[in-house]
Amino acid sequence: MGRQARMPIEGLANLSMTELKDEWARCYGAPAPSLSADLLRLGIAYRLQEKRHGGASRETKRVLLQTSRAANNGSAAPAPPPQRKLTPGTRLVRDWHGTGHTVTVLAEGFEYDGEIWRSLTAIAKAITGVHRNGPRFFGLT
Repeated sequence: MGRQARMPIEGLANLSMTELKDEWARCYGAPAPSLSADLLRLGIAYRLQEKRHGGASRETKRVLLQTSRAANNGSAAPAPPPQRKLTPGTRLVRDWHGTGHTVTVLAEGFEYDGEIWRSLTAIAKAITGVHRNGPRFFGLT
């Protein structure tokens, strides 16, 4: 069976309701919900963008989940935490049991001990041997 061509987002405007439902099922792996054609187009377009460019960050998903829970409990949504923005090239230094550890912030991740790491938490665990909050370990909170 051949590989299916990617649907261009612009092409969604030309699809019939049946075609939209088929495209939804292809994108989400489940039958289309009972929505208007416009909402199906929006949902499919989001999914196509998500596949091409990545979805919401872990932090964004966490904030959305907290907001949803607060709404379901009838309370006000919690204020989002301040954003931590580390500029690539920044060096984080931490002394642990008499040994200095230096981490360099990269555009995508961190460099420590000659290796690229996805998170400060993973580096903190490598240094200490136990799970620790990486940003807190490096004094960023």
